[in-house]
Amino acid sequence: MDIEKLEVGGSLRLKGPLKAGVLNVGGSLNVEGDVEVEKLFVGGSVKITGSLKAREVSIGGSIKVDGDIKVEQVFTLGGSGEISGDIEAGEAIIEGTIECHVLKARVVNISGKVKADKVIGHTIEIGKKSKIHGVLIGCRIIIQKDSEVKQVIGKLIRIERGVEVDRVEARIVEVDEAEVGELFYIEKAEVSEKAKVKKMSKIDKLSMELECA
Repeated sequence: MDIEKLEVGGSLRLKGPLKAGVLNVGGSLNVEGDVEVEKLFVGGSVKITGSLKAREVSIGGSIKVDGDIKVEQVFTLGGSGEISGDIEAGEAIIEGTIECHVLKARVVNISGKVKADKVIGHTIEIGKKSKIHGVLIGCRIIIQKDSEVKQVIGKLIRIERGVEVDRVEARIVEVDEAEVGELFYIEKAEVSEKAKVKKMSKIDKLSMELECA
């Protein structure tokens, strides 16, 4: 089904695959199959039993996708998302709550809650009081005040005051007044006297290779 522009204000159920230029959902949309759009805007709720492919996605309401999400440019989520597969985007901005298998983008900005096996990006910034259940993997990672993160692997990592991290692996790491379970570094570790680090060790290499230009 090819549609140039579709606006959903009430409740609509469609059988896919669905192709559209602009898809604007203020109500409720349920698609059985894959969805491919230029732009998707969701203020209401969307459920897709297949995968979603788009150039730009903005979710202010809720979205549930049984497959993967691939976004060429920016994926923005201010509401909630439940994704069975992976999310891959040029840039990912998470201001709400999302659950997925892997979240991958060149630039990742999170100021909400993410539950994923892995969050992968070249540059990752975790905003204040965010919660990340999973592993952060990136070249440049900043974790801002009072956030909670399970594990971090990166080239350059900065951990600000009030952050709680279970495990950190870095080439170069800077830790403010934070709580860290295990800290492993290759070149340099600048740790505040007020930081609480249970274990700190110098290592030869990270547990995984990073592609940092």
